[in-house]
Amino acid sequence: MNTLVGYDLVPELKIIDATLRACRQLDDFAGIVYVLMVIKDKAGPLKEIYPYIIQDLRSTLEEVGISTPKEFWPRQSINSYGWDS
Repeated sequence: MNTLVGYDLVPELKIIDATLRACRQLDDFAGIVYVLMVIKDKAGPLKEIYPYIIQDLRSTLEEVGISTPKEFWPRQSINSYGWDS
């Protein structure tokens, strides 16, 4: 994942899906949050990419038992980290 972060692109859905499942197998909650933050960051000014990816990964997120950062952080801390969209 660190290699993908260095590229100027959003990883493919199957890569994100596999990464989330691997983090869950390792009980790595911080890794899951990191992956979601990277996706949000890489989407950058294209606001429609992140909701599209979250929509497509919704079943995986439910399967691994994780919510999006917007769903599990209070509103004030979301805004300070740019999760308001």
